[in-house]
Amino acid sequence: MRNEIQALLERKIRRVAFKRTIGLFGATTIGVGALMGAGIYVLIGAAARVAGPSVIYSYLLCGVLAFATTLMYAELSRIIPRSGGGYRYAYDVLGSVGGFATGWFLALGSLFASGLYAIGFAEYTLSLSGSHYPAYVPRAVAIVVTMLIALLSARFSGRHRFNLQGWIVWGNVGILLLLIIVSFFDLRPELARPVFPHGLSGTVAAISLIYISFFGYQLIANNAEEIIDPEKTIPRAMMLSLAISLAIYVLVAVAAVMSVPWQELAKSNAPLVLVANKSFGGKGWLIISLGGILASLGALSSTLVSQSRQTYAMGRDHFFPDYLGKLDEKTRQPTVALLVGSGLVSLILLFFDLEFIAKAANFSLLASMLPVSLALRKIYKEHPASKPNALWKLYLPEITLLINFCLLMTLGVVSLAFGQQLAVAGAAVYIFYSRKREKTGREGLTIVLEEGKRRFSIFSRNKILVPMANPQTQKALLAFSRILLAKMGGEIVVVAVKNVPEGTDFYEALSNAGETLAIIERSIELAAAEDIHIKPILRASRNVSQGIIHVAEEEKCDLIVMGFPQSRDNGKSEILEKTLKSSLTDVVVLNLKIAPEQAHLAIEKIGLYLPHFRHLNLMLMCATAIAERRGARIVIFGFLPPGYSERQKARIDRLIVSSLFNLKTTALYEVRLEVSENHEEDIVRMSADFDVLVMGLDRMRDLESSLPFRVSRRAECSVLLVKTISRFRKVVRKI
Repeated sequence: MRNEIQALLERKIRRVAFKRTIGLFGATTIGVGALMGAGIYVLIGAAARVAGPSVIYSYLLCGVLAFATTLMYAELSRIIPRSGGGYRYAYDVLGSVGGFATGWFLALGSLFASGLYAIGFAEYTLSLSGSHYPAYVPRAVAIVVTMLIALLSARFSGRHRFNLQGWIVWGNVGILLLLIIVSFFDLRPELARPVFPHGLSGTVAAISLIYISFFGYQLIANNAEEIIDPEKTIPRAMMLSLAISLAIYVLVAVAAVMSVPWQELAKSNAPLVLVANKSFGGKGWLIISLGGILASLGALSSTLVSQSRQTYAMGRDHFFPDYLGKLDEKTRQPTVALLVGSGLVSLILLFFDLEFIAKAANFSLLASMLPVSLALRKIYKEHPASKPNALWKLYLPEITLLINFCLLMTLGVVSLAFGQQLAVAGAAVYIFYSRKREKTGREGLTIVLEEGKRRFSIFSRNKILVPMANPQTQKALLAFSRILLAKMGGEIVVVAVKNVPEGTDFYEALSNAGETLAIIERSIELAAAEDIHIKPILRASRNVSQGIIHVAEEEKCDLIVMGFPQSRDNGKSEILEKTLKSSLTDVVVLNLKIAPEQAHLAIEKIGLYLPHFRHLNLMLMCATAIAERRGARIVIFGFLPPGYSERQKARIDRLIVSSLFNLKTTALYEVRLEVSENHEEDIVRMSADFDVLVMGLDRMRDLESSLPFRVSRRAECSVLLVKTISRFRKVVRKI
């Protein structure tokens, strides 16, 4: 058994990592592929409508603005060379909120952009037939190609995938270069006059239309863990990909406005077709269609694959479901993240029109840049050694923040309204799902030590969490939990928590679990001997009580059953006290006063002390579960002070009536009501007449000084201490 559990643990904590197979050329290919999408084939016409021939300068200005942001990303990739791109930088520096905000908008922006590239591919491909198709046909083609790319990327890794992507990306670059070269033999400079028909404002206004074409360079950072020597390769690849793309953009703009009157370009939905027909004759549209297909396919592949790396990073940090943060052991690809991403792109194509997709992509990508600028400023402030040698680079955070914020404000009211809705949706996901999961994952690591997967059920199952630490109480805790399950149904989750000091890696700590693993092994053996099914869990945590609470939250447990703490030199019961104070789950503490081997002896009387209504239902459930299992009698008792008033008597009467009304059991019962000057002494005295005593835990500042705790220490019978949390408090604390 020991070897089997150890082997299972080793498999569970084995971390699969990316292979570093991408060099400078491959990283540059990713950037060029994402930058050189189908936008240049379409957007230059819309930009010419606003700027006229000065669209050339619009592209140059865009390049300068993008260069500043590229430098910012290059700086961050040098300092933090890990997968996840902008999300990783913001998360490592700004923490949970900044990381999630950046990752949320980056993920959405990449998904919406992938939708644009996919529909662009479909439109260009179908245009080759020369026929008109219903609106659903391009969408269907776009969905098919998206799923196909995801499947191929999941199936092939490393050099095989990038070889195919390289042919696509550089094939598109070759077609654009061919168009530029041929067009330059017949340029007409007079067509570019006047240069500023709409003034400088038109030149600047065109920037907001074409800036989306300059986003792709940051996707290189998403692949950081696959890139060789990322500290040097990523900055160089970003600069190279931006330089190559900017040069081609400007040269295409020159060829366009000096080959065809800008007014004609402005009216056309396919402006480069006009340029190609001018340069190549009547068949120029065929070359441009092929270029559009390759451009869309290359951008879709780069964006979809890079997006999966960022989603994988957020899944690994528990912002998203855990299965998104896992790599396939064979291909070392985030297969699930790839497939889920392609599925979301397909849903976007099904339910949203192109205008919404374009506006959502613009807003999301620009919004994701803002926290990244703040992250670089914080790094420079808190880590002076990381500052660049060039003095002007110290102002990169402020420059990029201003640039991207101003561009965000130029998107228009409709785009900003779309963005606001996306921000609200992200805030809801973070507050109600991601925040606590990320905190739990950051503070520990949970390993389920059983093979296979649990069968999914839409019906809720009761779960009892049993923390194990003391070998002497393991059997009793399992036996009591089984008795409760006979009453309420459900399953038992057993957890052993390994305390991991600060600075020690959780995986490293669990690789040498030692005594903690032995506790799980013994629990499994005891459960098997008693024919009790348990779900064994090993948790590494900086704090034992927090580890118990986190597992209870992760497993959505309804009840925690703990053993009573052994006395220590300082007399404190820190783990129990912290668990009781911080847990969102009801708790039962078992103080067994007989030897575990005597637990099978007959139980004849169960005392249930009623000081107030608090915890009453759980106390009754525990008492009736034991009574029905062992054929015992329940004794409900309470005390009145000497010289009690009619009001005090009426209150205890209501309490007794309420307990009898809720006592849904076949067990016999009796009621005792006495006058007492010292409740503690009288409860201890009466404990000699009971086999089990059930008490509710008071609201206490100090567990050790509370009446139930003191009685539990002194009682002559076994004691159950019960604490419940109201539904309202559970909801409030979860939020």
